[in-house]
Amino acid sequence: MKKNLIKNTCVGLAFVLCLGLLPGTVMAEETEVDLTQIAQAVETAEEVAPLPSIFSARTTGPSSDNTYYFADNPYSQGGYGLPNCTAYAFGRAYEILGTKPNLAMGNANSWWAYNQSTGYYPSGSTPKLGAVICWGGSSDGHVAIVEAINGDTVTLSESTYSGIYFQNYTYTIGTEDATSVGGFQGYIYLGDFIDATSDVTPPTLSDVLVTDYQGEGIKVTALVSDDLSGMGSVYFPVWTENNGQDDLIWHEGTIEGNVASCFIPYSDHNTELGDYNVHVYAYDNAGHYSMTGTTITKADTFTSLGEVAL
Repeated sequence: MKKNLIKNTCVGLAFVLCLGLLPGTVMAEETEVDLTQIAQAVETAEEVAPLPSIFSARTTGPSSDNTYYFADNPYSQGGYGLPNCTAYAFGRAYEILGTKPNLAMGNANSWWAYNQSTGYYPSGSTPKLGAVICWGGSSDGHVAIVEAINGDTVTLSESTYSGIYFQNYTYTIGTEDATSVGGFQGYIYLGDFIDATSDVTPPTLSDVLVTDYQGEGIKVTALVSDDLSGMGSVYFPVWTENNGQDDLIWHEGTIEGNVASCFIPYSDHNTELGDYNVHVYAYDNAGHYSMTGTTITKADTFTSLGEVAL
């Protein structure tokens, strides 16, 4: 895929791009923008493999207005709502996936066999975040959800029929058969997730390029990446030097592969002449962010900056 970041234009405005210190807030390192790297990133955007989804453990019971566990939960609708292990595990799976899970609609001891027969979700004997653990012991069996794995200790969340509304419970890997009601069957894997607490570093932000776009506004691109939780969002707060930050707007950009971009119309900032302060805030899915800034100056005359084909 190729995009034009800077088109040949003839009349209008002159721009001076400066990377450096912004007043009082941002220290932007002086770096040389690698246009080839940006071009390659744009062309291969569709080839970037999806990262595992971020996972946040549930440590408190769901409230009655949580539709995953109540209004939209078939167990609850059928009169077998919380406290109940199947109603809870179905609701938690629904919450993790964001869509209705394809799990059995019977007693807990039917969940493993149902998934084995449909093959809808992969399964195994090793715990993974978000997995449904299944036991076939007792008359009805038991199901719960894996919330955390620390070394050989697993923390799950569960509810029990006509008993405990919600609790977190820990056990040691390898002792599943002697845990809960016994008769350990295995884990149903709802997906590949990473623990939100494992991502402690901000995303990478580099090669910020700010240019005039056909005399109509500012085109901003940057390279962004995060190897753990993945990129979440990128914002481009912009304001003109004239009258302070009276025209400050946080423009939300788009992310394609590892290229973030945004178009900021001059009309959004009163089409003023002078310095336009452009900051870039890149957030990952764990809530960490990196930030940098540039200044571009809008003057009365324009000199074509040429064309860069991406």
